[in-house]
Amino acid sequence: MKSQDVNTEHVYPKFEDTNRYTIEAAVDNYEDIFNEWDPAPFIRRDLNPALQSFLEECSRDISIKHPLAVVFTMPSLEHDLEKEAICIDGVKNQFAFKVHVLEKERVEVMHGMIRNFIIGIALLGVAVISDAQFSDNFFLDVLVQGFFIGGWVFIWEALSIVGFKNRSLNHKIKEWKRYLDAPIVFKEMEG
Repeated sequence: MKSQDVNTEHVYPKFEDTNRYTIEAAVDNYEDIFNEWDPAPFIRRDLNPALQSFLEECSRDISIKHPLAVVFTMPSLEHDLEKEAICIDGVKNQFAFKVHVLEKERVEVMHGMIRNFIIGIALLGVAVISDAQFSDNFFLDVLVQGFFIGGWVFIWEALSIVGFKNRSLNHKIKEWKRYLDAPIVFKEMEG
């Protein structure tokens, strides 16, 4: 076992003798899970921004290769199985929505990458064709050099999108999909 895994186990205990790390969030009631300003029913309501931020931070703490479980602890829990089921559906719906939005953004990013690559190749093509024809005119030669520079900048931007932005989006999608797969449990606060 790696030392990072040992440290993670001190902060996030294993869930019910499984290999899932437990993320515990204390809430006072079922309504605290969702954004109080959102008038939609629980099934479509946004997560509480503080809870969402907490879940994102916890996900960064735990290696992406480990599955998760989410446990909501509440003082003197009066089990309302109907509310719990609605809350679980609402939370899972929000996780699915996050994945959907990020996947949509990834498609837009890839379209931008393709567009930048095509523009870069076009500018380099114009520069290569024009270079031989306008080498004796200073102003046109500067314009051709601008096409070369612009072409390489667009190609570099396309490569940076693939190397950096797309990688980051893929990681975020994996994090939210991991939450989608996580069991969500309600339990009474100890002590």
